[in-house]
Amino acid sequence: MKVNSETFVGMSESNAATIRMNGFTYMLASTALLAIIVFGNSSDFQFPLTMGVIGTGLYGLLTFDFGMQSAMGLKDSMPSEIASTKVGEGFQKAPFAMYRILNAAVLILIAIAQISVIY
Repeated sequence: MKVNSETFVGMSESNAATIRMNGFTYMLASTALLAIIVFGNSSDFQFPLTMGVIGTGLYGLLTFDFGMQSAMGLKDSMPSEIASTKVGEGFQKAPFAMYRILNAAVLILIAIAQISVIY
């Protein structure tokens, strides 16, 4: 089902804002964990710190994946007046599946690196 242009733009703006805020939250939490790992003595609380790393990684993975899933849904409901523009054509060609795979790989590697430093 196609939506009208105003609804599409509003939903796109909302999705982009959600992705930005979730990315900021992930980076803030990941940086805080990194500071604790580097500057703190984590030998007394390795397990809780590891759970924090896993939880932060899952948060980043799931929230970004949700944003990409929403973008894929928006792509399918793009109104024809937007789809016929250069921006619409570029949006239709965007490799959202690749973005999802790349994000998962990067976040998993970050979590593995942090956990390997903890232990």
